[in-house]
Amino acid sequence: MTQDNKPEKEETLAQQKQRLLQQCNAYRAGIGRSRRVVRAHLGPDELAKTAIGLISMRAQLALANFSDMFDLKSLSAAKLQRLLPLVVSGVSLLAKGSLLRSLLRGAAVAGIGATAIYFVTRKKKAASHEHVALHEHL
Repeated sequence: MTQDNKPEKEETLAQQKQRLLQQCNAYRAGIGRSRRVVRAHLGPDELAKTAIGLISMRAQLALANFSDMFDLKSLSAAKLQRLLPLVVSGVSLLAKGSLLRSLLRGAAVAGIGATAIYFVTRKKKAASHEHVALHEHL
């Protein structure tokens, strides 16, 4: 009811049905547009381009920040506040010797592993060449 106590005009069943059908059509059209946008922007090529762009941008930013931090020509108090804790902790770890020993052990293990992989792949290649040579001989 309105302010004048007159009954509002009610929607007929046919009008309700028509309104619902129009809303449904609008909803379907919106879903179709969304699908087209997703297909256009979330394909493998677009995702790869976006990922590469983000990675390169972050790498450039990190490199700029890192190189700016160690640029001693324009040394400021803010740079010293960021740089000195890194230097002090690095010197402390190297002074203990445990870090240096750990790094040497890690390098030795990595070297042994790389050497073992090299010899295993070399033996496999030699075995495959012998196998091919036997088949060629027959």
